[in-house]
Amino acid sequence: MDKNTIIAIIIIFGIIMAFQFLYLRPRLAQRSEQVVQETPAKEEEQRKSEEQKMEETMIGREKVVVPAEDLEEKIISIETNNYSVQITSAGASIISFKLKNYLDRNGAPIELIDYDEEDILPFEVHFDRLGNIPFGDRTLYYTEKISNTAYSFYMDFKDENGNLFRFSKLYVFQDDEYMFDLKIKVFAFLDEEKLYLNNDSIAYTLAWGPVLGPVSVIRNRYNITTQGYHESGKYHKVLRGAGGCSLRRGEARYIEIERILDWIGVTNQYFFVGVIPDMKNYIFSFDQRTKEKYFFGISRKYFRGNEFEDTFRIYIGPKDRKLLRMYGHNFEAIKGARVLKPIVVFLEIMIKFFHGFTHNYGVAIILMTIVIKIILYPLTHKSFQSMRRMSALQPKINEIKQKYRNNSQQMNREIQAFYKKEKVSPLGGCLPMILQLPIFYGLYTLLSGMIELRNESFLWIKDLSLPDTVATIKAFVPMLGYRLGNQGFTDINVLPVVMTATTLLQSKLTSGNQTGQQGKMMTYLFPLMFFFIFWNMPSGLVLYWTIQNILTIGQQYIIDYRMKKKQIKPGGSPVKKR
Repeated sequence: MDKNTIIAIIIIFGIIMAFQFLYLRPRLAQRSEQVVQETPAKEEEQRKSEEQKMEETMIGREKVVVPAEDLEEKIISIETNNYSVQITSAGASIISFKLKNYLDRNGAPIELIDYDEEDILPFEVHFDRLGNIPFGDRTLYYTEKISNTAYSFYMDFKDENGNLFRFSKLYVFQDDEYMFDLKIKVFAFLDEEKLYLNNDSIAYTLAWGPVLGPVSVIRNRYNITTQGYHESGKYHKVLRGAGGCSLRRGEARYIEIERILDWIGVTNQYFFVGVIPDMKNYIFSFDQRTKEKYFFGISRKYFRGNEFEDTFRIYIGPKDRKLLRMYGHNFEAIKGARVLKPIVVFLEIMIKFFHGFTHNYGVAIILMTIVIKIILYPLTHKSFQSMRRMSALQPKINEIKQKYRNNSQQMNREIQAFYKKEKVSPLGGCLPMILQLPIFYGLYTLLSGMIELRNESFLWIKDLSLPDTVATIKAFVPMLGYRLGNQGFTDINVLPVVMTATTLLQSKLTSGNQTGQQGKMMTYLFPLMFFFIFWNMPSGLVLYWTIQNILTIGQQYIIDYRMKKKQIKPGGSPVKKR
């Protein structure tokens, strides 16, 4: 195997490995001081310990609640211009949060809250550490209407010393905003009494869980749930998990961070929940120990005194860049692509510009692809010419290899001298691929999380943010399929097949007259690897790559026509006409 083949293999596999580990399989960022990992050998012991602790916790909780007569659960409904909210008096937590401006495929508002009967619900309060909470709180609270968009929930409890205190939660929504306020207040009934709230060094925990919806597309592997926090101008990802998938046993996590943070939140493919605490030193916790559950908590440390009040600003809404930028707090950081952010923003502006007059995102992606091709044309043109020159020079290179086959060092020196003389580079043909990588990553980041593409169709494609699946078979095809429980499935996608065919044709045109192992590898191996990589990618991204291939094929035909017209001979110089 010659040096050029080795270089080509290294470049191709470097690209594939970088893509796998940087984009499709992002590593879980662990940026906190405490990480608790459960191991299979200790699972049973841990489960029994948690059950025992749960019983002790619930017994203690029952003792501190002051009984209320004739108190029944109430569901409070609040309507604003942007969303519909339902809050239950059983735990004073949110049980429904529907976005009016974002609809599902049935035309109904998107529901962001999904839970099971005993789950910890959004903005429940527990008088314990998040890691000790076994299931949701259903303590009945009194309710008080402050206005059409503001309600207070309160209940009386007793502290560790039996002193009576009132605990209240005030939700304040606004008509035209995606942010609302949550105020928590505690005060003793007697001024001379000093309250003592201390359960595992915690006064209370404000929790979020279990799932940020919608969860209708369970097999959407790009619906990544990410928990994280923002500190000192930087967004830190803490725990991640794919929608519809479960963390493996060795990946179970519970993490706590104790310091002042800007905000804490959870995000998925299209939506985001961010909680901005007041400037106190809370304990922030992240919990993915339960299958397909994503909890986080904000805990106030143990308290001694007569009263306190904490205020939280909360954003619940779409991951729309313009909207996130408007609300500040660097919410925009959840969109990712720090280094390539200018490219991502440029591509997003271009897509929205073309959509403005085409009113179809599929057409907008095609027009954007054409513009990108025009921008890169001067560089790719020189690269394709270099590849053609390399193909024309291949017979002479083979002669050198044959002549110095017993002296590899001399052979390499002669080949390099020949390249220098003919003014060609063996790596020149890789330039288009290298140039495409930043754009490819930028488009992957943009198209896999661009909320405007939800439910946007184009030709047979039903949703440009998802694979263009036309059918699903109940069989697991390695590297293409997936499993739900014990059943294997494989989606049948059309666009990756078209993309692979165009990539194969492009590779044949690129390789030219090259023969042997290197030519076969470039012609067949490269398209085959891309087939598996692109199989389950968002169809908008596969559409871009397919159109880019078609345009490249046209460009190569033009280059070949011009070079034939100039009658390029194997030595690389035009043949003079007599």
